[in-house]
Amino acid sequence: MSDSEQRVNVELMGKTFTIKGDANPEYMAQVAGYVNAKILEMKKLTASDQTKMLLLTALNIADELFQARRGIQVSPADAQQIEKRTQALLKMLESGLVGQYTKSVVELE
Repeated sequence: MSDSEQRVNVELMGKTFTIKGDANPEYMAQVAGYVNAKILEMKKLTASDQTKMLLLTALNIADELFQARRGIQVSPADAQQIEKRTQALLKMLESGLVGQYTKSVVELE
């Protein structure tokens, strides 16, 4: 571990993980907290399939990042539209229209 590398314990999906990086531990905990909140948000929208839930969480966070990079502010109406699109994607995933995955390859405990 380098002199500037910090470690912090965070909770994601009810499990404790140690993350390390050059950032301030409080910042790393804040980022992990944000990710955990997004996961919990997606958990409300998805069935019990963790893979789909985590993929949708990653897609939503990536969407936020891309919009932020373009300097786009999301209005409440746009946020509602994004949620509708997310629901449509979820339905497509559940019906198998978007692709298949193998649980043995992407399995989370």
